[in-house]
Amino acid sequence: MESDIRQGRVAELEQIMVLIAECVRVMREGGSDQWDETYPNAEVITGDLERGTLYVCEDNGAVAGIMVLDEIQAEPYRAVDWVQKEGPNLVMHRLAVHPQVQGKGIARRLISFAENFAADQGYKSIRMDTYAKNDRALELYRRLGYDIRGQFRLPGKTSHFPVLEKILVRPD
Repeated sequence: MESDIRQGRVAELEQIMVLIAECVRVMREGGSDQWDETYPNAEVITGDLERGTLYVCEDNGAVAGIMVLDEIQAEPYRAVDWVQKEGPNLVMHRLAVHPQVQGKGIARRLISFAENFAADQGYKSIRMDTYAKNDRALELYRRLGYDIRGQFRLPGKTSHFPVLEKILVRPD
């Protein structure tokens, strides 16, 4: 089932940017300003691809979903009261599924891949943030065992970003 998830390739940048643009369009239609033309942009995605941290999920040979897995924690994460205080901690960023294939379990497959990757690599937890207006994502993360540990705001955004954590190894 996870064999269709692999590291993204720089040659797929254009396809990935089309996926992101479609996600932005749907977010806007739904009243969310989580992403826009400035983020995530081609420069950010190119960096992810060059570092080998962007993973794609293919559906019928096309890029259907993406996510980034690394250890880079946003500055506001420092103020969060994490349960798993000792690392290493894997951070999941930029999880997106093309609107045409949403509802097919692609996000769930990407998250499962991330959890297996984290466990295999010895990470103790997975951390991430999402947007408060992204009800579907928040509900999915809660169902999959992610707990809200805090929140932060970004300038220019109309809502806050809940920060979530899933413990893979119980703290001592």
